[in-house]
Amino acid sequence: MLYPYPGLSPSNVNKDAKYSVVSSRNGGWEVRLIYRVSEREKELLTTDRHERLVAKVNKVKEKLNGLPGGAFYINEYKHVLVPHPAGGCAYILTYPDLLKFDLDGRKVSPVATPGLSPGELWSGPHPGIRYVLNVSGTDIKYERESGRTRREYRLSDAVGEIPAKLLARRLAKVKNGGGGIYINEAREFFAPLTSGGSSVAYVYLGSLGDDAWFPAPEVPGRK
Repeated sequence: MLYPYPGLSPSNVNKDAKYSVVSSRNGGWEVRLIYRVSEREKELLTTDRHERLVAKVNKVKEKLNGLPGGAFYINEYKHVLVPHPAGGCAYILTYPDLLKFDLDGRKVSPVATPGLSPGELWSGPHPGIRYVLNVSGTDIKYERESGRTRREYRLSDAVGEIPAKLLARRLAKVKNGGGGIYINEAREFFAPLTSGGSSVAYVYLGSLGDDAWFPAPEVPGRK
């Protein structure tokens, strides 16, 4: 049974902002990451160490699209989401393992490299879930659509005004204002250095750490 995701469903169009299940040369399946090295260079990195995840994604893809393989997301709660043809995403499972890839002997993962400080270039992969810092840098929000209704959700409503302001100001100080920010499955924040959806350069904003965040949506199997 497919479960419509009750939380924020990502809708990134950039190919490097999501993971994909692809067929491998040996006839099996693996997870692929499009890793942007620069504006003119990208690496197609793969790993075959996540058989359970691949099997689950393929099962849902076949049910939704008639064929295995394709894009999926992992959000900050480690919920695996597959885009639904009718809109939104379907929840598959909660996957605790982080995806790690090899690039010429260097590990590429959603975890910030040791020693990386907020304000420095984010050298990690780009998959992440987009939220928005308000212009004043005092709150964080996202929107969800249901039919003709679009509803805004604010961090301050979920955790209180002061905790929300503390996190928002910390991130805004590095980002130099409001706008789109991303959080990945390792709970690392990063943001594009330029406006628009085609940026390939991102700044690291720091990790969520112990700061308050939106509560995890209720999903099947969660206690």
